[in-house]
Amino acid sequence: MATKAQVKTCVYWTASTMTANMVPMVAKSGLLIIDIENTVNNPEVFREIIKINPNTKVLIYINPMEMWDRDISDRPLGQKLKSITPTEFSLKRTDKSPVVFWPNMHMMNLSMHCPVINKVQYNEFYVNWLNSVLTANNIPAHGRFVDNGTATVSWVDARIDADNDGTKDPAAALDNSWKSGMIKLFDLLRKGKDKDFILVSNKAEKSFFFLNNGSMFEDFPNNYLGDTTAGGWYRCMELAKKAGPYTIFQSHPNNLEFVLASSLLLDNVYICLDQNRVIPEEYLINTGKPLGDYYENNGLQCRDYENYLIEVNPENKSARFIKRK
Repeated sequence: MATKAQVKTCVYWTASTMTANMVPMVAKSGLLIIDIENTVNNPEVFREIIKINPNTKVLIYINPMEMWDRDISDRPLGQKLKSITPTEFSLKRTDKSPVVFWPNMHMMNLSMHCPVINKVQYNEFYVNWLNSVLTANNIPAHGRFVDNGTATVSWVDARIDADNDGTKDPAAALDNSWKSGMIKLFDLLRKGKDKDFILVSNKAEKSFFFLNNGSMFEDFPNNYLGDTTAGGWYRCMELAKKAGPYTIFQSHPNNLEFVLASSLLLDNVYICLDQNRVIPEEYLINTGKPLGDYYENNGLQCRDYENYLIEVNPENKSARFIKRK
């Protein structure tokens, strides 16, 4: 039996619906991240995906940090959550206006400074709601993907008042409170789940590696993780080694070969293409087994496989797949 390709693919499905013709295509991937709205808009796709590929891992996409400012017809769960969420759980500035990170959305107070309403803070309220929704709809899934998995928040706005005392919070105290609140969120998400439950978040925040089973490196490589050499490539690779077995590099069409080759330098990395897209079949090469770890040769980062030599040039974001004779 031929050795399977080492390329590990992920589909990052943030659309609120999935058409039936997409199901067989996305089911080919080993890791699927599917927006929670699909659990009510088209719940049948989850069972169909697992039926087609019992080996795939399905994670429910959630974004506890933000809510849409307006109602969106194909996002009924978001509408319902917004309607039942106490306004005190919104993250505010010193003038009581909402904190905004993404346009047309407002941020929620995931910090430990969040007020307690009906005996719970927002992170507890959100997880209770989430568990009730997924239980009621009996959705088969292997874990959760948490968008905006950041350990700091002071960089978003200089006037954040998470403790609602009318004055801006000192950055260090605010970030410490936010980090503690995020840790509490992850603990709550995992509570009561079995040992195989998978938690993945983005931002490649090393503070959460001990809680997560992987991290998404959006727009790989990132230049904000501690070192900007080669656009942060070396720092990303260093962190990715430690980020868990479900770590993901996100690529775009114009750098797909480079990101794919970078993922093949490590053993724990999946690759996804933008959002709501699958990796084209022609990129699923049969590399054969890796013959060792990656190494540097004349400024190139290389790894030997049975069928290919992988060469990555981090400085100019290029790569080569050299087929062995």
